Amino acid sequence: MAEPVLIVRGKDAARGLGFSPHGAGRNFSRSEQRRRMGATTPEQMLKAETAGLDIRFHAGGIDASELPSSYKRAESVVAQIGTYGLAEIVDYIDPYGCLMAGDVPPFWRERRKGRG
Repeated sequence: MAEPVLIVRGKDAARGLGFSPHGAGRNFSRSEQRRRMGATTPEQMLKAETAGLDIRFHAGGIDASELPSSYKRAESVVAQIGTYGLAEIVDYIDPYGCLMAGDVPPFWRERRKGRG
């Protein structure tokens, strides 16, 4: 959302088809992110973490578990790619904004029927 998007070409997965698992860049689980926020509101965090960017949440509410602080910084991912020889970085895309899909409350907060 606030970090450069890395365009990469995989090196070590012949059958990987160029895909990377979404969420591989998470620093914390969704619940841990909320705990670490303390008394800071999602609005305050969004403003502090995305200054100068046009960030919109489709459902109208901010899902704090998707804020930039939930994810690794691009420089950290670049370092890990280099350390483990995972890919060739082809290019970077600097974001101007982000449109986040989803529901408020997020789907993962709702208990499945029959699961207590």
